[in-house]
Amino acid sequence: MDRVDLTSPVVPPAPERRALHVAFTMALAVLGWGLLAAATVIPGWAPASARASDAVAVAAFLLVIVVARRMALPMLPQVAVSLDTGFLIAAAVCLGSVTSGWLVAVALSLDAFVRRLGERRANPVAHTWLDDIAYVLYFGGMSGALLMGLGWLLAVDGFDLSTGIERESDALGLVFALGGSFLAVHYAVQGVRLRILGRPFASYVRRVALPGIVAEASLLPLAVVVVLLYRRDQPLGFLLLAATYLLINLVFFRLRRIGLRLQRRVVELETLNATSRELAKSLQLHDLVDAVARETVKALPRAELLTLVHRTRSDEAGERLVVDAYERDRGRFERFHVAGRDGPSGWVLDRCESLMIADLRRSPFDAAAASGVRSWLGVPLVVHGEAVGVLAVQSRQRGAFDTDDRRLLEAIGAQAAVALQNAHLYELAMVDGLTRLFVRRYFDARLAEEIERARRFGTEFSVVMMDIDDFKQLNDSLGHPAGDAVLVAVADIVRRNMRGVDTAARYGGEEISIVLPRTPLLDAYNLAERIRGLIEAARVPYDGGTISVTASFGIAAYPESGEGTADDVVRRADTALYRAKRTGKNRVELYWADGERPD
Repeated sequence: MDRVDLTSPVVPPAPERRALHVAFTMALAVLGWGLLAAATVIPGWAPASARASDAVAVAAFLLVIVVARRMALPMLPQVAVSLDTGFLIAAAVCLGSVTSGWLVAVALSLDAFVRRLGERRANPVAHTWLDDIAYVLYFGGMSGALLMGLGWLLAVDGFDLSTGIERESDALGLVFALGGSFLAVHYAVQGVRLRILGRPFASYVRRVALPGIVAEASLLPLAVVVVLLYRRDQPLGFLLLAATYLLINLVFFRLRRIGLRLQRRVVELETLNATSRELAKSLQLHDLVDAVARETVKALPRAELLTLVHRTRSDEAGERLVVDAYERDRGRFERFHVAGRDGPSGWVLDRCESLMIADLRRSPFDAAAASGVRSWLGVPLVVHGEAVGVLAVQSRQRGAFDTDDRRLLEAIGAQAAVALQNAHLYELAMVDGLTRLFVRRYFDARLAEEIERARRFGTEFSVVMMDIDDFKQLNDSLGHPAGDAVLVAVADIVRRNMRGVDTAARYGGEEISIVLPRTPLLDAYNLAERIRGLIEAARVPYDGGTISVTASFGIAAYPESGEGTADDVVRRADTALYRAKRTGKNRVELYWADGERPD
C-alpha cells in the first residue's frame, strides 16, 4: 500500500481549505472506526463468517504488514510502495472481513503514527497536532473499513478455507477483484483529499494514482499464493512463506538503501567536481564567495541560509571577520563585519572542528535561533592547520542535516579554504596595501588584454593617467602620513566612480592609472572631469584639520589616439598628463592622433 503524504502541498493551502481538509479527513476516520465497531458489537450486522479466530495467523499477518510497511520502497517522487499489499488482501480472504478490517486498521494506524511522529521531530511546524491525529485515525480506520466493506460485497466470508480453496481460479478471481477494487477506491479517496487542498485532480491521477495502482496490483499474485497455502490447522507453510517474504523484502530494502547511498556518493562527487571548476574560474574574492554559496546550496537542498565567515587583514583594532550571508529564496548576499567570535561560528573557529546542531533552541547557542533558524551545520575552512573561516548552512526545520551532509560540506569547505587562501594571496600580490587599488603589474596585464581584444574584435578603450598636484610639497610640509591619507582618499574617489569592468591601479608614487574598456576618448574625458571635480571639492581629514588637493589627468584612447603597443598608449596618456601639468594643473588633457587638440 502506498505511503504518499498528501497533506503537505508545495504551496501552502488557504486556511479555509486546510480546515475543510482536516474536517473531511476526521469524518472519514470516524466513519471507518464506527463501521468497524458496529460490525463487531452489533449482532447480525456483519455477514456470518465460516472462519474461527486464529491468533497465530492474525499475529503473523500483523507482523508481516507492519514490518513490510517499515521497509517501503520509493517508486515515485510522491509515492513509496511497501510490499504489504499482497498480505492485506490475503488477510481478508483467510481471516474474514471483520477480523482483517481490524487487523488493517491497527497496522496502518501504527505505521501512520510512527511516520508522523518522525516528521514532527524533523519539522515541528509541518503539520498541526489536529492534522496528525486526523491523518493517523483516517489512514487506519478508513483502510480497515474499506477492506471490510469490499469483503462483504464480494462475499469473502462465504468461503470455507478449512480444507483450502480447491480451484485456483476461484482464489485468483476473488483476490484480483478485492485487490483491484480496494486500490481504486483507496486512491480515489486520497485524490478527493488532495483536491480539497487545491491540487489538480488530473495531475494526481496521472502522476500518482495510476502508477501506484499498477505497482501495487503487481503484488496481487503473491496474495493468491498466500490464500492457496493458508491452512488454519497446518500453519507451517504459511509461516515459512511469510518469513521468506519478509526476508526478500529486507533484501530489496537493503539494496535500495545501498543504491541510494551510491547515488548520493555519485552526486557528491559531481558536486565537488562542479564546485572545483567554479572555484577555478576566478581569483577575485567576491566571485569565489558567490561560487561557494551557490554550489553549496545546490548540493544541500535543505539549506535555506548560508554564511561564509572569513578573515580580513588584521589592524590595530584587532582581527575583523567578514560575514557573507546568502539566502536561497532571495538569491542575494548581505555582507557585514564582526569583531568577536560569538555563536556557533566562533566555536568552530576556535576549535577548528565541524559542528552540527539539530535544534538551536536546545543548544548553548539558543540566541542564534532568534531569527527562526533551527538547524545549523558549520565546518572550518582550514589552511595549514589553522581555521581561517567557517562555511555554515542553516535551516528553519529541526534536524534538517545529517552526517552525509556534514561530510559533503567538509569536502566543499576544504576546496573553498584553498580557493579563498589563493584569492587572499592574489590580492596581496596584485592589490596595493595602502590604496587598495591594483598594483602596476596587474595594470600592465589588463592593458595587454585590452590591446589584444581591440585588435581581434575592433573594439576601443581608453587609458587615464592621473597625478596628484604638488604631492612632494605636501609630503615635505605635513609628512608622509598626511600624504598617505590623501592617497587613500583620492583612491576611494576613483574607485567609487568606476564601472565594474574598469581597472584602476597605483602606477607609482602618487600616480594612478585607469583602463576603461569600450570607452572612446570623449567619454573617458567626462569621467576624468567628474573625478577631478570631486577631488578638488574633497576635504581630507588629518590631524584635527583638513587637506585640500587637486589632480591632473592625461587620456589616450586606442585606436583613436593612434595604434601601437601598450607602452605606446601609456606614453601618449603620459604626454597628455605632462601637458596638463605644464598648462596650470588641475585639468584634463587628451592625446589626439596628431598630438594636438583639434579646433
